Amino acid sequence: MMTSLQDSDPVIRDYMIKHSLPQIYKALLAGLCISCPEDPLHFIEEKILSILEDHDFEISWHTFIDKDKQISSLAGGIVYDIFGNPEDSLCLSHLLEKAYSCYRTSLTKMCFTGWKGYISKKKLKAARLLERMEEAEMYQKQRRIKLAFIKWTAWVQFRKQRQNDAARKLQKVQESVHCRNIITAWRHVVQDAKRTKEYFKRLERDIQESQNSEMTQGDGQDRLSLLPNKLSLKVFQSLGVRELLKCAQVCRSWRAIAQVSSLWTEIDFSSEAGWITDQTVERILRVHRIYVISVNLCGCTLVQESSFRRISQCRNLQELDLSECSHLNDENMKLILEGCRSLLHLNLAFTHITNATIRVLSRRCLMLRSLSLAYCTSFSDKGLQYLSTGKGCHRLTYLDLSGCSQISVDGFTYVAEACSTLQQIVLDNLPTLTDNCVQVLVSKCRMLTAISLLDSPYLSDVAFKTMAEVISLTKIQIEGNNRMTDSSLKALCRSSLKLSEVQMSDCTHMTDASLKSLGSLTKLCNLNISGCIKVTDIGIHYITEGASAVKLRELDLSYCPKLTDLSLKRITQKCSKLTHLSVCFCENLTDNGFECLDNCASLVSLDITGCKIHDKGLAALGTNHSLRKLTASECVFITDNGIKMFCQKCNRLELLDVCQCVCLSDRAIKALSFICRTIATVRIAGCPKLTDTAVKYLTRVGHFLKELDVSDCPLLTDRTPSFLLCSCPQLRSISMLYCKNISKQAALKLQHRVQHWKHSNDDAPYSQH
Repeated sequence: MMTSLQDSDPVIRDYMIKHSLPQIYKALLAGLCISCPEDPLHFIEEKILSILEDHDFEISWHTFIDKDKQISSLAGGIVYDIFGNPEDSLCLSHLLEKAYSCYRTSLTKMCFTGWKGYISKKKLKAARLLERMEEAEMYQKQRRIKLAFIKWTAWVQFRKQRQNDAARKLQKVQESVHCRNIITAWRHVVQDAKRTKEYFKRLERDIQESQNSEMTQGDGQDRLSLLPNKLSLKVFQSLGVRELLKCAQVCRSWRAIAQVSSLWTEIDFSSEAGWITDQTVERILRVHRIYVISVNLCGCTLVQESSFRRISQCRNLQELDLSECSHLNDENMKLILEGCRSLLHLNLAFTHITNATIRVLSRRCLMLRSLSLAYCTSFSDKGLQYLSTGKGCHRLTYLDLSGCSQISVDGFTYVAEACSTLQQIVLDNLPTLTDNCVQVLVSKCRMLTAISLLDSPYLSDVAFKTMAEVISLTKIQIEGNNRMTDSSLKALCRSSLKLSEVQMSDCTHMTDASLKSLGSLTKLCNLNISGCIKVTDIGIHYITEGASAVKLRELDLSYCPKLTDLSLKRITQKCSKLTHLSVCFCENLTDNGFECLDNCASLVSLDITGCKIHDKGLAALGTNHSLRKLTASECVFITDNGIKMFCQKCNRLELLDVCQCVCLSDRAIKALSFICRTIATVRIAGCPKLTDTAVKYLTRVGHFLKELDVSDCPLLTDRTPSFLLCSCPQLRSISMLYCKNISKQAALKLQHRVQHWKHSNDDAPYSQH
């Protein structure tokens, strides 16, 4: 009905609302439905009249329903459901207001929620769009960078190619210029060499003509003079300075041969140091100075300034040894170094040179390769500083500073700066050497392959580990160090895999762990662990089972008291190329261990000094036919029978040392002399039972005897020197210390026959008899 009113004519709609027609219709309809009168029309007419009679009649939808019938029927319940309970009509407007308010709130909430969701979606969409825009912008930026990088890379490659092409062109130009310079210099050298060769040929021709003219005069018609010149020179080349000078006095033919310059290119005066004087040196060098390339004046204390001046005229001198020349000073050295510009090797050990000489070295010796300043205590760190500032000595590969305890850390710093190409350095007998000295040295001398640190007790693991980190050694020598531990040797063996020679003598903290590290080396040939008192058979097991056991040639196990016969057995089985073995004062070795050595076919030299060996063990050693040298001093249990059995089996012996073997008598020397005919060195000092007869046996058949030591043999008399004078033409060394019954006069007769002569009538400082 409300919908029809909204669509009807406005006039009609206003009329119906004014006269409450919709409420009347609703009340009539509700009354008809609830009351169900028999005459509906009469019911309607009656109700309309009641409305007309009462103008203030309030009409509601249940107005025309009887109270007793308002809920009595189903229709009434339905009407109540549709129009509400009459009792609730009072709160209807309030409920409608509340319902409207609730509806409005709900609608507002729904709208706000929808608007909020819309805004959230819009923001999310905007954020996603912004994110995608940023990604797009980043992509574009990366793409631009990539393109720019590709172009830049191409440009760099192009520039590098151009630079390389330019460098190659410049290199070719430089090489062509360098080659041109080399060829030019080579042409000059060849021309000089030709002139020198022609000069030498002319000199040789003159000498040959002189020799031929002398030969035609009938002088010197001996067998040697009749030999071809080459053979004659071969014979004279084996002679020393004294013999050559004596031969020159025989005849004119021999003098011509002795004056051939090829015999005087390398002159060794050290073997005759006792009688070499300035006159001798001057006479030789005055004639042959052009040809001399090597001069050795070691220990020649009689030579003075005139000899040094003559040496300075040897322009081609390459090797010079002036060690122990007591008259050498800075002025003489300056003269020599200014004249001998081609020096390669120089030895100034035990001289009194100072900083002035080192300063001249740094200026003049541009080609020097080897320098020894051992035990030169008169120079200081200032002198070594000259080496770093000058042009000379920068090519040194060998340097010996042993005994120079005045050198500090600064001095070693200067050495490292000046001699970075050093390959070998000797720093023996330096009690002031510290870890810092070694560290600054190896920090720049990284080409070092050999280092000697004998008697340097204050070096610790720090120095050796620094060496292991910086350099790779092939040879190391350490002695008398009580601070070095197994960790140092382990580090050295890890870094220096090419170690071939190792000396760790008197290092009391070395244990079997060190030998385990050494066992991992593959090129070890020479090992010296003498005095390492903690080494046991287990350590030797590591060595013999190591990779270098078959390459080991020299092994020194002296003063290792914990070693037993088991070690000797393992050495014999595994070290197949061992040539030198030393087991001095190894107290636990017995004859059973020495018997194992008869299977060591390569063994040439054996040192068993102070061992408890008996005749049985010595006889077993004789079955080793390769043995040539035996040192058995202080083996007090050896008797004449042991020596005889040993010599019968080992008749090619060349050296025998039985000093302080108090049980030996003349019978032992007789067996040695008549069985071992090639014996060259005999040392029998401290054998109280030996008499002149023993020396007589030696001289009768000892044609090869070169060295004899009979010190502290109280029964020897003047007959001993007389026997030696009558025979033993090759004798070069004789020692007769503490021989009370040999007079000074008799002993002096031998002095001119030998190079090394010792004699005294004093009492021995020790007594074994």
